[in-house]
Formats: sequence, structure tokens, C-alpha cells
Amino acid sequence: MAQARNRYGRSAGMETMEEQNNHLIGNLHEKVIDMKKIALAIGAEVKEQNDHLDKMDSGMGNLKQIFAKTMSAMGSLTKGGGTCHMCYLVCFVFVFFLLVKWLIMG
Repeated sequence: MAQARNRYGRSAGMETMEEQNNHLIGNLHEKVIDMKKIALAIGAEVKEQNDHLDKMDSGMGNLKQIFAKTMSAMGSLTKGGGTCHMCYLVCFVFVFFLLVKWLIMG
């Protein structure tokens, strides 16, 4: 069975397979371009999220400094002497929680 040959010496079946391969390569190229766009979008989102996390971290650092100052002040208050400092502290905490309860129950 002799197959028909074109002017380049290729059979019609080979040419059809080559056309299919070229079409599939084109489809694959489009998918690779889409994947690249998705990867770049993911990279941009990750960068944005990292920026947000850095801002949150700096905010937490400031909060940590404020808390350290508060604890230092509390330490100096308790070491400063006086007979009623614990009574004042307990009263403050009690009033604070009553205020919070009142705000929540509103």
C-alpha cells in the first residue's frame, strides 16, 4: 500500500499529524502564558500581603513598647510604698470590669 506523497516527500498522514502537533503546541503556548499571568498575579498578591503583615508587625511592636511602659509604671507603683496600693488596684479592676459589662450589655 503506497501512500500519497506531497512535493516534500511527506505522506498525507504525516502532514496531518504535524498540523495537529502544531495546533497542540499553540494551545500549550497559550496555557503557559495564562499560567505565567496567574503566577505574576500570585506574586503581586503575596507582596501586598507581606506589606500588610509588616505594618501589623510594626503596630504590634508599638503595642509591646506601650505595654512594657505600663508594666514598668505598675512595678514602680507597687514598689513605691503605701498601704493601699493593692486596694486601689483591686477597686480599679472591679470598676473596669463593671464598665466593660455595662458597655457590652448596653
